[in-house]
Amino acid sequence: MIKNQLKTLSTMQKYDDKIGRFRVLQNELPKQLAKIMESVDAATSDLLAVESERAELNKAQRAIDADIQQANSQIDKYARQLSEIKTNKEYKALNSEIAYLSEKVSELESQQLVLMDQENEIKERIQAAKDNLAKAEDEKRGQEGALRAQIDKLESQIEENRAERNKLAVTLPTNIIKHYGNMIKNMGNLAVSFTKDGSCGACGFMIRPQIRIELQLFSRIIYCENCGRIMIDPTLYDEPEEE
Repeated sequence: MIKNQLKTLSTMQKYDDKIGRFRVLQNELPKQLAKIMESVDAATSDLLAVESERAELNKAQRAIDADIQQANSQIDKYARQLSEIKTNKEYKALNSEIAYLSEKVSELESQQLVLMDQENEIKERIQAAKDNLAKAEDEKRGQEGALRAQIDKLESQIEENRAERNKLAVTLPTNIIKHYGNMIKNMGNLAVSFTKDGSCGACGFMIRPQIRIELQLFSRIIYCENCGRIMIDPTLYDEPEEE
């Protein structure tokens, strides 16, 4: 009787071991899914940031173009006035202003060239950001459905193993099942411990000699005096099942 109960508890633990592994995957898969979503968000953010840089650069280019246009307009205006100048002093002053504006135009054109180089570099970065976004979106399309299907399947597998475990549970006394359930809940999903070298296989607590004998005789359900798990002699696990 006790021997059969211990075998039942051992089998129940196997189902709970599976459920535990499924739970780990169930927690891990959504993280993988979230990571894929984050990759798309990050790639989108990177693209927007580079495009924002280009917008600022284009704004600066337009401002320089406007300054060059204004300076050239002033140079043309002053050049027309030169023929109307009456005194040498005024002529020199106007020429000096034209020279200043011409130098300013030259500096602005140099700045234009720098901005053009920067624009070419930004265009390359934008293309790279677009490629990264396309890659992230492709990965999302390729894996999102599969991951969601795995998540749904895991829930089904958990339910199947839970149902099989519960079929066994109803064959055991209520007090044993309550204890088993408390251990599963509070002791890392491990309620049954196979002894090892005279110790509890779960927590390593040394078993008293009298208890070792009782374990081998399968005379009663024995709980670890330290962790409370249900202890089973490993010979029971190694026994061939009866046909």
